Amino acid sequence: MKKEKSGCLKERIFTLLIMEKGRGMIFPGKHRKQRFVMNFQDKRLVLKNNNGFTMVESLLVLLIFISVAALFPLVYGAVFRVEERLDPERRLEWELFALQLRKEMNMSHSIQPAADKLTFVHDTDTISIEKYNEGVRRRVGGRGHEMILQEISSVQFYWCGSALCVTAVFKNGEKEKAQFCIFDGGAT
Repeated sequence: MKKEKSGCLKERIFTLLIMEKGRGMIFPGKHRKQRFVMNFQDKRLVLKNNNGFTMVESLLVLLIFISVAALFPLVYGAVFRVEERLDPERRLEWELFALQLRKEMNMSHSIQPAADKLTFVHDTDTISIEKYNEGVRRRVGGRGHEMILQEISSVQFYWCGSALCVTAVFKNGEKEKAQFCIFDGGAT
């Protein structure tokens, strides 16, 4: 019997809450259920609102999107060009290295290539060009430390017939090769 009374009591409270809502009356202890009824009605009111995007608003959003999309390639190209200018020109660095080596070998004799080292004599000085850490350095008489090529993963000096060949692999994977023809103790 008590269960029936509690069920009926709940129904009465809910009915009273709805009636209280209609009259604008609030009784103590029933605020939580009152808020539930109010929230339910507020949501129903929001669903009845049929305002949406107008054609003008849609065109404005489309215009902004197209403007941003059109500027993206320009910004990307500018960033790429700046990055390209900041990187040292590998080809230019290699050409400078080859010209300097050719000039020194023209005035030298006793050229002796070894795996990653080239030794030759200029006047009375022994000059060596060798791989050192991540670059190629030039030393005179076993002293000095002049970096002439940077960011190298490997370099090789070897004979190809009567010519001296130099092959270098840069850290970014680029490969460069130079060949020097040797005549009467000098190179061309």
